[in-house]
Amino acid sequence: MSALPGSQMSKIYGLTGGIAAGKSTVRKLFSDHGFQVFDADSVAREVVVPGSIGLQQIVDQFGSKVLKSDGSLDRKLLGSIVFSDPQQLQKLNHITRPLIKTKILKMISAVKKSSSPTITIFEIQLLFEGNYQQYFDGVISLYVDPEVQLRRLMERNNLTKKVALERINSQMPMEQKRQKADFVIDNSKDLTHLASEFAQLISQL
Repeated sequence: MSALPGSQMSKIYGLTGGIAAGKSTVRKLFSDHGFQVFDADSVAREVVVPGSIGLQQIVDQFGSKVLKSDGSLDRKLLGSIVFSDPQQLQKLNHITRPLIKTKILKMISAVKKSSSPTITIFEIQLLFEGNYQQYFDGVISLYVDPEVQLRRLMERNNLTKKVALERINSQMPMEQKRQKADFVIDNSKDLTHLASEFAQLISQL
């Protein structure tokens, strides 16, 4: 964990950005530099494991067709249902967001109670949508040019342009996230440029 120079307090920052903006890459950079790192996607998976209240509520809402043969959630199938229909996405969010938020807030609380002078990074894709910013010492947002975002998402997930745009448009625009953030990393270019942006950010934290 990275120590805070000249400080005796632990700090926790939220990391966000649009889909395919490179959050996993930046999260790994933080981890490689010794920061304590958490991510909301892992929490999202935990609240819908077989036997959980979250998974049962999803099945009640969408039917058993969203389950794999082993009883686990078929995230790909569920995604195809909700990202093409805003009403279905709203129904899913109504189930999962409260469960995810409860667990995340417990994790944030535990970090803030720590007496060691460290910096912790918590990646949450829907950070502003879930109004998490109030719980952090600052928010870091990743930004990429819209054309780059679309191309990366299509290539990464093997999606058609129509499906990729549906997923992008289901979220808050990246420009809006950039304006709301305390710190911004531009990941529109190559890894060398990203490393430079990251180094500049670290000097500010």
